Amino acid sequence: MDGRKIWFLTLTQVCNLRCKYCGSDEVYDTEIEDLNPWPMEINYDLKYLNRISEDSDPIVCFYGGEPTVRPQIIYQVMDMMPHAEFVLQTNGTLLHTLKPEYINKMGTILISVDGNAEVTNNKRGKGTYEKAIENVKLIKLNGYKGDLIARMTISKGSDIFRDVNYLINTKLFDHIHWQLDVCWDAPAYVSWDFKFLEWRDTNYLPGLHRLIDEWVDEMKNNGKVQGIAPFTAIVYSILTGEKMTRVRCGSGFSSFNVATNGDVTGCPIAPDQDIYGKIQNDDFNEKDMKDKAHLLSPCNKEECDVFELCGGRCMYANESKWWGDDGFKEVCVTVKEYIKMLQDKIPEIQQLIDSGKLTVEDFHYPSFNNSIEVIP
Repeated sequence: MDGRKIWFLTLTQVCNLRCKYCGSDEVYDTEIEDLNPWPMEINYDLKYLNRISEDSDPIVCFYGGEPTVRPQIIYQVMDMMPHAEFVLQTNGTLLHTLKPEYINKMGTILISVDGNAEVTNNKRGKGTYEKAIENVKLIKLNGYKGDLIARMTISKGSDIFRDVNYLINTKLFDHIHWQLDVCWDAPAYVSWDFKFLEWRDTNYLPGLHRLIDEWVDEMKNNGKVQGIAPFTAIVYSILTGEKMTRVRCGSGFSSFNVATNGDVTGCPIAPDQDIYGKIQNDDFNEKDMKDKAHLLSPCNKEECDVFELCGGRCMYANESKWWGDDGFKEVCVTVKEYIKMLQDKIPEIQQLIDSGKLTVEDFHYPSFNNSIEVIP
């Protein structure tokens, strides 16, 4: 990535959906109480966000809740920082309510869809998929030319091969990434009916193997690198010798969140992580916001043979360990295995590059931190 900082702005904690993975299903965290100290709405003066624009080339990601329920804040921030690169993470159902001239200024829009209508609606509510896809088509019709990303949550009932292929075949999205719904509840594996390990070994890993085979076949047959972000970024690192020294998302290093009360943290989903400052305080200095976080064991070079490609899993999962050390390591198996699958494909990919059918640059995604998650 190009090294620029990304600033998440949590515009509100209000959301117009009640997605199961977000805690609105019957699963109750019996061992850990989930506390969120931040107010539902922004209670600081938005003028202080000008401090972010002191960064010569900031990346600003609108986040929630559902950020599109507060369009006026989006407009105000975009007018305030015309030189920024803008990113929007949204469920997509309210995109039709935003002014096209603002949507079209956003370099990246991530839409939360998990697969086909049945899969997505089962997790996010009836009609969610249809509204989101209708709005994706609408913004394209209205001239949107930026990077459209399908942002998947892989949870109980997901089939990685089926669901990723479905979204690829819609031909609506430039890129796809997914996050595993893991290590967010307790006891371990409760949201998976205690069958996560079985699903991992019989569905997820075999499905990834098939997906990677098809991904490479597409390169061979059509000279095209499909935009599956967890694949492109790892292959690019292998081809170039790029080595990770910290989490790829940049949490607490080059990625920061401004919470609804002005707290500056390393991540918008981690309320009990360190607070590095307040955007409205006199002593806040944008230039001080770098390399603030630390990465805890077991994600370190000494204990992991793929750390330099992975960079470590989610900082919050590292510190919270809701599934315990054993559960955390079982999830790491998913990362180690898919990285090994990609490593095994490098000779074939290198041959395509040597023959001129592909270039190394074809795998250079993301080239800047657009909030996409490389490590599921």
